[in-house]
Amino acid sequence: MITILADFKVKPECVDEFIRLAAICTRNSRKENGNLSYKVFRRRYDDTAFVFVEEWLNDAVIEMHNQMPHFKEFIEQITPMTECKPEITQIMTIPQIR
Repeated sequence: MITILADFKVKPECVDEFIRLAAICTRNSRKENGNLSYKVFRRRYDDTAFVFVEEWLNDAVIEMHNQMPHFKEFIEQITPMTECKPEITQIMTIPQIR
C-alpha cells in the first residue's frame, strides 16, 4: 500500500469552490480500482490549507488515477485557485511497526 499526502494552499476567495471540486474528485477517486481510501482534510488553524490523504494498492493504480479524466479535470480547474504547486509526498507503512 502506498499513501499519498497532497498539500494544497488555496486562495481565500476560492475556498468554497475548491471544496466543491474536491468533493467531486473524492467521490470519483473512491470508485477507482485500487483505491483503498481517499479523504480530504482542512488544516485546523488555516482555512485555506488542505491535505488529501490517499491510499492506493500500488504504483500502477496511482499512475492510472493520474490519467483519469476526472482527476485531470480537477487539477486543471483548481490550478488557478491555488497559491502554489501542491506538495506531494508518498509514504509507506513499516511492516515491523504495528
